[in-house]
Amino acid sequence: MNNFSEMTHNEKRYYRVDEVARYFRVSDRTIYRLIETGNLKAIRIRDCIRIPVEEIREFEDKSIGSF
Repeated sequence: MNNFSEMTHNEKRYYRVDEVARYFRVSDRTIYRLIETGNLKAIRIRDCIRIPVEEIREFEDKSIGSF
């Protein structure tokens, strides 16, 4: 996969932490840290954390630009 747009062909609007971690090939804990530090925005629905697809795309764009 070249970018998150390819992963979202099914028009999902929110992703679980494990899905985002798998996409970026990092641990779930890394994604939780990014959320805790405010580098990646997420929403909480009861005990579930979901990350909006727009936030993932924005994070990816920022990360690519800063490398």
